[in-house]
Amino acid sequence: MERIREQKPSGLNSNGLRAWGMAFLALGVVGRTILQNRLLCLDQMSPMELVEAMQTSGTVMIMATAALVLQALETCAVPIFAFLLAEGGQRTSNLTKYILRVGILALATEIPYNLALSGKLLDLGSRNPVFGCLLGLVMVWFYRRYDGKAFSQRAIRVLVTLAAMLWCVMLSVNYGPALLLVLAALWALREKPMLRSMGGAVAALVCSVFSLFYMASPMGFLAVHFYNGEKGPDNRTVSYLAYPVLLLAVWALGVVFF
Repeated sequence: MERIREQKPSGLNSNGLRAWGMAFLALGVVGRTILQNRLLCLDQMSPMELVEAMQTSGTVMIMATAALVLQALETCAVPIFAFLLAEGGQRTSNLTKYILRVGILALATEIPYNLALSGKLLDLGSRNPVFGCLLGLVMVWFYRRYDGKAFSQRAIRVLVTLAAMLWCVMLSVNYGPALLLVLAALWALREKPMLRSMGGAVAALVCSVFSLFYMASPMGFLAVHFYNGEKGPDNRTVSYLAYPVLLLAVWALGVVFF
């Protein structure tokens, strides 16, 4: 008898979805580190000086436009990682350990993030986006703890969401408020798969009040649409190291070649 091979489900598992998120992050990091900081030197240029340079140089115009496009594409990673946090927070058997791992990753990512975005070991101007993921998982912990339809439990979930977003603002967590808003929408609609992506996309679009770059963020749900519900091979180490390694690689590339 011929063996019946088990067919793998089509679409993207969580690893594939995470890879798409990392690709969008990579585009944004290259745009901000190489184009904005190294080639255009926007940190040393006023907006008026940039406009004048764009009017007098076609090369500057092209680079500035590319930098804006790449930064907009980076926001597509927000709904992807918000979705992964919602899925992971719902499925994990030990949320406390999950929070601890992400907390360690957030601390470990801070220096690579500072080097890539500002060229400094210590930069108090902003925190890396992993801190947003950490606060998102703390939100999920409260969501699970107060998972009921009573008014008091709903009120606690709303207050926790607002508090987490406020912490992101106070700590200047990059992409933090947007990530938490999308995560809150996805969690609220987790039992309504037909509406979940639509609600998340609307939440992502609402994030345009933070920055017009978020107008592009709903496109991240195109990747989420192909999620097949599978976890995929356990490559936790690679997944956790990918972002800080990416930051260090782009920083080193900028130092050596630009």
